[in-house]
Amino acid sequence: MLNNELKALVKANLDISDTSQDLIISDVIQETLNYCNLKELPEVLEPFIRRKVKAIIDYENENGSDNVFDVKSIKEGDVSITYDTDHISKETIYGLSESDKKFLQQFRRTRK
Repeated sequence: MLNNELKALVKANLDISDTSQDLIISDVIQETLNYCNLKELPEVLEPFIRRKVKAIIDYENENGSDNVFDVKSIKEGDVSITYDTDHISKETIYGLSESDKKFLQQFRRTRK
């Protein structure tokens, strides 16, 4: 499926009528294309792309695009803040996590 068709399908399924999220959708599609070594993604990957884009949009709506870590603990005496970077990091939110790569492994092609 062509990238523009996939982008339109994701936008339709997420009920996005403007172009405000086009860059995020294009980035997720490109990241997936690069990882899978493909020129076009199959239509069966639309739910994966849609869920990834929805997760990014939801995270940015909740925390903003600048904050990418959640606080794990705060200690008040001599002030100590620990961030939960094990499960939530910039790579897992905006890039492909290990579980994403495991899922995409079945669509991956070897380079020639």
